[in-house]
Amino acid sequence: MKKLLFCMAVPVFLLGSSSALADTCTESGVIEVVGHAKVDVMPDIAVLSYSARDENKDSVKARNSVEKKITSLYDKALSLGVKKEQIISGSITLYPKYHYTEKSKRVFDGYFCSRDIVFKIDDFSLIEKITTAAVDSGIGDINGFGYEIKDTTAIKKDADTKAIADARDQAQRLADGFGVKIKKACSLKFEDNNSNGFYPKNRAAVSLMAVKAEAAPVATEYMPEKQSVESNVYATFSIE
Repeated sequence: MKKLLFCMAVPVFLLGSSSALADTCTESGVIEVVGHAKVDVMPDIAVLSYSARDENKDSVKARNSVEKKITSLYDKALSLGVKKEQIISGSITLYPKYHYTEKSKRVFDGYFCSRDIVFKIDDFSLIEKITTAAVDSGIGDINGFGYEIKDTTAIKKDADTKAIADARDQAQRLADGFGVKIKKACSLKFEDNNSNGFYPKNRAAVSLMAVKAEAAPVATEYMPEKQSVESNVYATFSIE
């Protein structure tokens, strides 16, 4: 018995590539611009960093000396109104020190110990008071004073908005100048960087020997400079 085979024709639709059907955004040319904006703002956080150091043949004595200085400054700062959450007390460092003689013999000098403590305060009038407390506590190393902006979110949004407006304005001026029309936006992106557009200033590091508090001159008021929050937006527009 012969078997009959039935074949059914299936319509095949050939689709063109998406790139062929889609607007490539470059058929009539493009305008590329970089919008930029910068918003200046006064910092509202002061970052103060100090180090307590000591050397001693006895490691326990070296450590106890450093801990005593840090604890003294910590307690004094709390009495000045600094909150615990505004204090960052770093880990302690302790290691032996040696020197070599002319005959390359290693000689033990003692143990070096250090510990850092950092204050992040929003009351700038405390800068001089905390520094005086550090000196009174036997701490003679000021690692540096810096200033920061506590929350840059709203400022960054403001900078972004102004950068977008700048990009649009540049694109329109180019289009008007060359007698073309902007068709649509093809590519839009913010500059990708780790600093998130924030460019701090006023970072300074100093190292001072401890002096008696009563011998210290009256300090000039600490006045930070404005800091900048910047934004860059890259935009490409098709034209006709």
